[in-house]
Amino acid sequence: MIWIVIIGILLVAIGPVLYVMPSKRDKQLSALRSQVRTAGLTVDVSQIPDLNANPVDKVSAGGKRREPKIKCATYTLIPSRPFQHSPCWHLGRSATDNGLITGWGRIGTVRGISVSDDCYWAAIGAIINALTGGCIAVKTTLNEICWQGLEHVNDRSIDGLALEIKTGLEKIAELHSQVDKERQKPT
Repeated sequence: MIWIVIIGILLVAIGPVLYVMPSKRDKQLSALRSQVRTAGLTVDVSQIPDLNANPVDKVSAGGKRREPKIKCATYTLIPSRPFQHSPCWHLGRSATDNGLITGWGRIGTVRGISVSDDCYWAAIGAIINALTGGCIAVKTTLNEICWQGLEHVNDRSIDGLALEIKTGLEKIAELHSQVDKERQKPT
């Protein structure tokens, strides 16, 4: 009987300690975020509109309009110098709004590039469709290029995943740098 009491006391004492220990996924995310920072990107947590939300999620029980959001990680590449004339857009994975790139919809407005510039959007589509790690959105401004995603590691190499994300963002930065240079040339 005394052994049962001792075991019970030990479980009560050890239980909370085991509860606060990080899980395997928590350790992977910590390692990924650390590696991404080491690669030169900034890490943040943000929310983006859910482009694939059900109609039920867009209205509360009381009839008020809601904007369903997805909480995600944002990895940001800040170019060495801000762009002057490059396109600005925010695209998210979408099953319905596929006007620019199949599988991607607009979040907000597209500025600095025509939506009918098929050559540009084909190049961007090839880059963002290759982004890994659970990428659900990509955002570009004059000052930054962002990968937004759910951080799916799936037993992949942390170093390799961080490098793939950074490489994809650098490809977009290179394309925007070319657009920026072309637009600054005198005509």
